[in-house]
Amino acid sequence: MPEKFPTNIKGLLRESYTEKTSERRLWDMSLKFLEGRQWLSFDKRLDGFVTSRMGSDAQTRVTVNLLLNITRNITSRLALSYPSVVVLPASPSSEDIEKAKSSELALRYYWHNDNVKYTLETAIKWLVECGTCALHTFYDPDRDRVRTEVVGPYDIFFEKGVISPEDSSWVALRTYVSKHNLKKAYPDKEEIIEAAGADEMSSDYGTVSTGTTNEPPKDRISVFEVYWRDGKHAIVIGNTYLFKEDEIPISTFPVQIIRYTEVNRRLWGLSLLAPLLDLQLLYNKARSQIIHNVELMGNPKWLVPKTSGINQQSITSRPGEKIYYNPAGGAPQQVAAAAMPAYVMDNVMRIQGEMSDVSGIHSVTLGKRAVGVSSGKAMQVLTQQDTSQLQITQQQIERGVKAMATCVLEYMKVYYSMPKMMGMLDEYGAVSFESIASTSIVDTPEVFIEAGSLFKDEAQDRDAKVMELLERGLIDNETALNELSFRTGNAFISKKVRGIAHARDLLDAARAGMNIEIFLHDDLVAAKQVFDDFIKTGEFYEMEEERQEYIRDVLVSIATAGAPVEDYETAMMANKVFPRAAGGDRGAIGRNIAAANSPNTQQQIIQEQAARAQQAGTAAAAEGALTQGLEGNVSRAPGSRGGVS
Repeated sequence: MPEKFPTNIKGLLRESYTEKTSERRLWDMSLKFLEGRQWLSFDKRLDGFVTSRMGSDAQTRVTVNLLLNITRNITSRLALSYPSVVVLPASPSSEDIEKAKSSELALRYYWHNDNVKYTLETAIKWLVECGTCALHTFYDPDRDRVRTEVVGPYDIFFEKGVISPEDSSWVALRTYVSKHNLKKAYPDKEEIIEAAGADEMSSDYGTVSTGTTNEPPKDRISVFEVYWRDGKHAIVIGNTYLFKEDEIPISTFPVQIIRYTEVNRRLWGLSLLAPLLDLQLLYNKARSQIIHNVELMGNPKWLVPKTSGINQQSITSRPGEKIYYNPAGGAPQQVAAAAMPAYVMDNVMRIQGEMSDVSGIHSVTLGKRAVGVSSGKAMQVLTQQDTSQLQITQQQIERGVKAMATCVLEYMKVYYSMPKMMGMLDEYGAVSFESIASTSIVDTPEVFIEAGSLFKDEAQDRDAKVMELLERGLIDNETALNELSFRTGNAFISKKVRGIAHARDLLDAARAGMNIEIFLHDDLVAAKQVFDDFIKTGEFYEMEEERQEYIRDVLVSIATAGAPVEDYETAMMANKVFPRAAGGDRGAIGRNIAAANSPNTQQQIIQEQAARAQQAGTAAAAEGALTQGLEGNVSRAPGSRGGVS
């Protein structure tokens, strides 16, 4: 039987650290190149980076850091905004719908209060530069709130030998914590904490300025937080467990691994920079050669006859310089350097083009004019093609954010026992205050994020297209509002969900044999959809014919609401869609009652008109309505569709 918590956890972590040695070298190289230290190569004998050689005549070393601009551009292309988040209710009941709405508000508050935008921007930098990062969501008891932190690849550890993060039975995250804070948190382990020191795994802590890699400050030690896929959780220093729990209180795994580019059977993601390093080095060499050649051409060599009597120090290339020589011995002559071959410049341009192709960022995306392209529309298309290459990475980020949001709600459900007052902007831009507690969070959160809504460029582009379609009359106002409101807080969705829930409640009441009322301010579109869907089911045809006809009357009344019929004035004045009654003379009342299909509808109309007449203070009219209504009632044989007798 396997041990519940491994006794040699330090050994497992060291194995993971050793296994990613080559990946750490690649990350180191990428970060050094990004900061401009690009004349480097790794020396295995010295176990470190050394300045690479260019050639015997390489007096000039030029660094043109193309990677920096590419990185900044890609990072800006992945700029974030608050996404369109939908939390599905556990059921169509009003209570669960309100919980779903409260959960959406809680996520919006969390996004702004916890500065999630900045957190995800840090994650994007790790993705672009090193290819992998993690989102760690947890409850912080010291601050009494849920938090999310970004963990870089240096501080992520997987089970040795796995080829994907999901295959690893555990994931460990490393942080550097001061001994003082650790002692306060775990006073029973004070001696062990005091004796702990930096180990070999702390050598990749980071760099100060552009210096060499250094270890963490003396008062800080490595702390590993380990999550097992089966729910176990522990905090470890060295081989000592500071904290253990058999099962975390949430069902979603709280560590979300995100990769810039996923490669099959490769554990770590491939970054933007990794495929560009060799090209960047070649570009620097080519540019250095050109500049070196220009320097040679600007200072050509001299041919000086030995009998000319010219001293070696006489020729200094100073402007207006006078050189005295012996005419009999011959005059000195400059030798023009050979012209630089055309293929040298072609090679530079080719390398630059290859870097653009590999990165997916071309001249138009960088704000430059593409060769042979003058149309603004064509430039826009080329820019969109560059941006489309980022969609796979965007999907990875959206997946991580979705899981993060689920973790946040689950932790809130567990730990927010006391209501928390949250101030925020609502979906209409007004300041509102909401009280969020565990009881107002959905029991089993199911979070959906609209594709592309997390990223500013895509959301803005779609909004622009929606407005263009609206201006051309290709879509109506309601459709445009639907599309636009996805990115402004889901006002449309929330209203629509509530409308459908109300319509279902009305349908349930009608199925149970009760009389219902529907008003013009109700969501008639949702009501029509609900009732229309129901009459297409087998359950509808198994009902009593009288109930069938009543529900059918409701649907017809909804579908024709607002229609210009002469007997609809009374219903419009009453602001009521169903039951429909006439507002004309007393004879018309009976005729309209007779036009109704089901006896229940007829009886409801009779009662409605009698009550209206009584409210008007005309008892005689009330009596007449009842009398004429009953006289004009429908006489139907069993099983007939109805008619007027």
